Amino acid sequence: MTDRERLDRLQVAGFKSIEQLDVRLKDLNILIGANGAGKSNFIGVFRFVHEILRKNLQFYVSQQLGADKLVFFGRKRTDAIHIDVEFTRHDYSIVLAPDAAGGLLLQSETLRYSKDKSDLLQVTRSDTLGAIGARESGLPDRPNAVTPAGQVAAYLSDWKVYHFHDTSESAKVKQPGRIGETDLLFPQADNLAAFLRSIRETLAYRLIVQTIQRVAPFFHDFVLEPEKDNLSLIRLRWRHRGADDTFDASDFSDGTLRFICLATLLLQPRLPTIVLLDEPELGLHPYALQILAGMMRTAASKTQIIASTQSVTLANQFSWEDLIVVDRVADVSRFRRLEAKEMEQWLDDYAVLNNLRDDS
Repeated sequence: MTDRERLDRLQVAGFKSIEQLDVRLKDLNILIGANGAGKSNFIGVFRFVHEILRKNLQFYVSQQLGADKLVFFGRKRTDAIHIDVEFTRHDYSIVLAPDAAGGLLLQSETLRYSKDKSDLLQVTRSDTLGAIGARESGLPDRPNAVTPAGQVAAYLSDWKVYHFHDTSESAKVKQPGRIGETDLLFPQADNLAAFLRSIRETLAYRLIVQTIQRVAPFFHDFVLEPEKDNLSLIRLRWRHRGADDTFDASDFSDGTLRFICLATLLLQPRLPTIVLLDEPELGLHPYALQILAGMMRTAASKTQIIASTQSVTLANQFSWEDLIVVDRVADVSRFRRLEAKEMEQWLDDYAVLNNLRDDS
């Protein structure tokens, strides 16, 4: 969307552990809280909306084992999921109610927007999208910049949650991928080699390599050539500094490989409209966390960052104004922005509790 339209406010009710949520979003938003507090459910809202856009609602609900797993404490307690997202010039709202078969049906789906951003009167229009009782969204199948609904769909289509947790031998990032899959970096970096190859003539690529070298001084550069026996496939390979031998992704430590994925995501030439990160600190050394935080702050000048973390070390790299505290109170997730002194005390208490958990 043009002029960097951004997500200003998110309101959610009745979704998983979120009874009520109303949060104003900035360029950089770091959710900090313990396991089970509700950080993943906050990030899960974005996954959910992305599946709605893909006309994949019913399949997603079935994968989650039915509506009772998605609505707050089940259908007996919650009659609908409400999601309202406010952008700079558009608002999108959807209400979904459980049906008798365990699915979710549209109760309402609405788009609100100004006729024209240059219109001094800023007359607000409201369009109904999906019909009552519909099984899938009424947003357009193909995002575009022509209609307000198409513009919102284009924005939502960029909502992907990036998590680079899987570094096992069967991890997708370690397997050969199709050389032509280069439009965007996949959420689990399945196409990391192909994506890096597509940007290797850019300044961004050189910055990615230099940043990786700060964390892994032994790393020289990537070898981004197709497989000899199948030119349509490519595997992540690299060279060690001072050596001619070629290594592959399995020769990186787990933390180094995750850092490579994060550096590629945050330093790429065209950032998504929102970068959603789920516990990016996993397996990273404190020095790598400092560099990660620097990349996140820089990227936030070009896009919005929403990240969940349990790490006080990572949280301490940001301003208190960037942090959203997530607590679980009586089985309900609570999301708060605190003042500076409150945040300092909360982080101190949280660090002590974490240390006690680690020692137990």
